[in-house]
Amino acid sequence: MPIEHPQSIRTIFFDAGFTLLRPTRTTPEICQEVAQQLGLHIHLEQIQGRMREAEGYFLQQQRANRHTWASEQAIQAFWVDYYQNLLRPFVEEDDEERLHQLAFEITQEFDKHTHWEPYSDVLPTLNALKERDYTMGVISDWGISLGPILRELRLIPYFDCVLISATAQYAKPSPMLYQMALERADAIPDYTVHIGDTYVQDVLGARSAGITPILLDRRKQLNEQSVDCLLIHSLFGLLDLLEIPYQSDALTL
Repeated sequence: MPIEHPQSIRTIFFDAGFTLLRPTRTTPEICQEVAQQLGLHIHLEQIQGRMREAEGYFLQQQRANRHTWASEQAIQAFWVDYYQNLLRPFVEEDDEERLHQLAFEITQEFDKHTHWEPYSDVLPTLNALKERDYTMGVISDWGISLGPILRELRLIPYFDCVLISATAQYAKPSPMLYQMALERADAIPDYTVHIGDTYVQDVLGARSAGITPILLDRRKQLNEQSVDCLLIHSLFGLLDLLEIPYQSDALTL
């Protein structure tokens, strides 16, 4: 499904987590490292065995309160609860204080830029778009640490605006977050696209503000027949949609 008039697109918004950025290490690896620093010895396989249940807890809590990402305090509390739930079986029942400290320290680790890196298709794509004078921005459900993370990873210069839910006090899929981004970028919805990796937050959120959504499926689990929106499997797919030429042999994932 192509963009009907690709030459009319002038503004491009990106989600951050799992669109532009990925963790440098897995959640179990970071949990184990922090636990060791606190004198707790937890086998990596034990934490890995809890990840499916933890994912279910994440989704349950997300559905229960979609406003979590609109508050820095709520975001921090959510992640502390998440890691306490994940690691509770490995801490003695009467040691809630230590469990809380462990969860808090892990949450702090993920606020550091050293635990994040751009996907290999990010810089080539951003450079290609920058050369053609597109207005670009970030719209993300994240805490206040995202700004420093993007700055330390040298991505800030590419973007004309960065909308972070914790500071905007609106979370995806609220149209208010996307409308604020449009205002900051001085952009018109009809000439704007937003790329993200989640259907509800990114596709429905962007669509609610009149922005054309593009779903990024890096795992290649979806096809065009299974979704009702534009679908790409890497950011190079965005360049294809916009009919921007590039050398595929020079841009490898």
